Amino acid sequence: MNPLHAQRITSQLSSEAIVLDVGGGMAAFPRADWVVDALEFEARGSLLNSSSANSEHRFTKDSWVQLDLCHRQPWPFTDNQFDFAVCSHVLEDVRDPVWVCSEISRIAKAGYIETPSRIVEQSKGVEHPHMAGFYHHRWLVSVVNGVLEFRQKPHLLHVTSKAIVTKVGFWRDINPAHAITAHYWEGELNCHEVLDLSEQSIVEELCEYSHRAQRIPNLLVSPQVALGKRVRKAFHRFRQAWS
Repeated sequence: MNPLHAQRITSQLSSEAIVLDVGGGMAAFPRADWVVDALEFEARGSLLNSSSANSEHRFTKDSWVQLDLCHRQPWPFTDNQFDFAVCSHVLEDVRDPVWVCSEISRIAKAGYIETPSRIVEQSKGVEHPHMAGFYHHRWLVSVVNGVLEFRQKPHLLHVTSKAIVTKVGFWRDINPAHAITAHYWEGELNCHEVLDLSEQSIVEELCEYSHRAQRIPNLLVSPQVALGKRVRKAFHRFRQAWS
């Protein structure tokens, strides 16, 4: 989760507020009282070698619920059980984000959603020099008029040059201000999937978005990471490019 948003949420929640982290198995939100995830409690943080398993937190093994978020059965929580729910960097991965959002909306009174921005997902070099964004992600996520909008991330994006916003690498990265989609909600989490079955229409929309995004001021910045880490990342990208 973006550190600024994490700090904002923590500072605004009362000590009595009951907080749920949806999909927090890799790096659970420290303020969460409950976590629901596909990973079991003992495996938390394991996929990313995360140190979160040993960090201080409020949830326990008893308040960790393991389940498939998309199994289309109501989660084992009552309506409005939680004062606040966070779901960070999860919806872009799951099979059925609309269902997940509907359950979050049912069991929580308010919350925060975070995903990679479309700018990130339509830029090359994020993970691989020849691939757009995080190439295992299923969805392009944006907020339109206060509503979360999901579009399937098509494979043709990787080979459609006009749909690529930019290329990132050793000397430049996407400005953090434009790297995430951040959405606060209260009362009801509104969302929908944009279903488009026309390849021509899909390509046109991707290219139009790319064209608009390229006009954003200060879109790129120097990477805000240590030089050694940048070198290792650049070397990894180089090896991928020639593998």
